[in-house]
Amino acid sequence: MQSSGEAAAQPEPPSPTPSPTATLRPTFTPLPTETPTPTATATPTNTPTPSPTPTATITPTPTQTATPTPVPPTPTPQPTPTPVQRVERVVLANYFAWYDGDKWDACNISAGDRPLEPYHSDDAGAIRRHIEQALAVGIDGFTLNWFAPGERTDRNFQTLLAQSAGTPFRSTVVFHRHIWHGSPAPNQQNVAEAIAYILNTYAGHPNFLRLAGRPVIFFTDVYRVPITGGQTPQEAWAAIRAQVDPNHSAWWIAEGLDPSFLSVFDGLYVHKITHAKWPNDYVKMPRWAGWVRSWEQQTGQPKLWVATLMPGWDDTRAGCKPDIRVPSEPHRRDRENGAFYRATFNAAMQSLPDVLWINSWNEWVEGTYIEPSVQYGDLYYRMTAEFTAQFK
Repeated sequence: MQSSGEAAAQPEPPSPTPSPTATLRPTFTPLPTETPTPTATATPTNTPTPSPTPTATITPTPTQTATPTPVPPTPTPQPTPTPVQRVERVVLANYFAWYDGDKWDACNISAGDRPLEPYHSDDAGAIRRHIEQALAVGIDGFTLNWFAPGERTDRNFQTLLAQSAGTPFRSTVVFHRHIWHGSPAPNQQNVAEAIAYILNTYAGHPNFLRLAGRPVIFFTDVYRVPITGGQTPQEAWAAIRAQVDPNHSAWWIAEGLDPSFLSVFDGLYVHKITHAKWPNDYVKMPRWAGWVRSWEQQTGQPKLWVATLMPGWDDTRAGCKPDIRVPSEPHRRDRENGAFYRATFNAAMQSLPDVLWINSWNEWVEGTYIEPSVQYGDLYYRMTAEFTAQFK
């Protein structure tokens, strides 16, 4: 099952009066090594990883020709006021664990590219390699797209945590149970049960992501939750949270451009920051961050702004696997040899984020991967090391 679409950008509604959430105990973990512009990538022990000069053949320019959408000039970020330190600074990367090892010539790709080392997502060795590669460039954890208890993504999340043992790598899930196409169909009860399953099964694991002592769960497509009676989606989530996490002991991070969900959730992120009609949507990140800060000020409770980095987008060849997201107009955003990735990083930094979220480590169908590849080598991998060092 593959996520290859994204709902069009939602309108930016006014923020209603928020409701309070739980109290935060702020912590801070400094970066162990500060190297603003690394020229080489650390190589994990006993694991083949790409070097600044990959051995595979690299084509520096995408083979798919397209006229790039101009990127507005992005000045070098100037010193800004120090933001309130709500949580330690972490960098996360979106992760997909549903690839089959024999599909790298078809369903797993968007632009004719492939990993330097093709893999099967059920291979624990491949997951371990990805953990070590990510750690080497300053990524602190993955957000694994997760469907339901006992499903393939659940089994691979267990593997991800197990393979992270002995490392500082801490991961969580992007929750999809409320839009899952499997059986039984989602309803509020089994959605609540699935969230409880994640917290009860994984939140105590030393490699599950916690910030300021609270476990973290990301949620996608929050406006599509099952509703009963005349509920709004916000009221439906409030009812679910009252069953599972009434004391707000976890961070619930919502996706989208409707800040009214912060009446229930503890943070906001945006999955897709370039669209066919809004190719430069990413420049709005400071505005989106302002919504989060407004809710935080009104409630007196911490709300996290998670800013998105993206190297490009290409879902024009998607469609060979079922899509569980609401499709949008196919779109290709040229990578411009790293210029777009840098522009999204600069916009993210200007928004004073609590957390950086890279979309993605390995979303090959939507063309957002930074994982080293035949077509791009380790360009985006090395750029990521630079960005994580600067953020931390």
